[in-house]
Amino acid sequence: MQKETRTHYLEAVNRAIEFIEANTSRNIGLEEIARYAFLSKYHFHRIFKSIIGNTTKDYLTRLRLEKSALMLKNSTKTINQIAYDCGYASPETFMRAFKSFFATTPTLFRESTQQEIVHKGILYNETSFETLNIAPPEIVEKASVHLAYIRQFGSYDKIDQSFQRLFLWATEHLPLQQVPETLGIVHDNLDLTEESNLRFDACIVVPQEIQASGEIGYKEVKGGKFAVFRYQGAFETFYPVYDYIYNVCLFEYKWELRDEPALEWYYSPQPFYGSQQLVTDFYLPII
Repeated sequence: MQKETRTHYLEAVNRAIEFIEANTSRNIGLEEIARYAFLSKYHFHRIFKSIIGNTTKDYLTRLRLEKSALMLKNSTKTINQIAYDCGYASPETFMRAFKSFFATTPTLFRESTQQEIVHKGILYNETSFETLNIAPPEIVEKASVHLAYIRQFGSYDKIDQSFQRLFLWATEHLPLQQVPETLGIVHDNLDLTEESNLRFDACIVVPQEIQASGEIGYKEVKGGKFAVFRYQGAFETFYPVYDYIYNVCLFEYKWELRDEPALEWYYSPQPFYGSQQLVTDFYLPII
């Protein structure tokens, strides 16, 4: 595939992914997604699968069902309401899809997550912020930010490579006066999503909207209220931090999550993976 052609296709797939992820609560199909990507639906279907590894239908279905699983755990909404919020026309259709994907019913899944929360509370009974090297949370109002980003799928051990390519692009295309602010957007839950499907956006803050180019995408992250936890430790040690935040802190503080991904703001230079000196603020979007 020629470089110019691949660049064009990467831009189209990035647009499609942004559109899909913003519309998991709607009944969208291949034709609408392809139109947003500026390609014919027949051509786009092949390109999307060759780059992402899934059809748009499979990709959307997975996002909807994993989103529903998080809502079953973290909200008090009824199963019927969750079905509609995740784009299903009826609770019956949702329940069949959920059972096919997770090999259990929504009701049993919710019951098991409640048991897990109790278990984690006991497990972390002797744990404190200090023992996990986490500062107590602060509630902040964060303004919206413009981001240039590279989306990666799969193992998180590739994040340094993504950031290196992003920094190289930035030095060639942005009038940088200093090292840009660096953050990551974590879209998935390790307990629900297979490693090959994990989505991570390596991002830098840019002063204004930019033109997407190839694998370099643009997005605006909306501001709002966040619970912020500061942690010092390597990227690969983040899981216990998230586990404690989502299974203990979220319920102890009685926070309600917004339907947005968590943000990681990095305050140390690369490498992120393998560096015990990495200082990170975990931004949990709350209502």
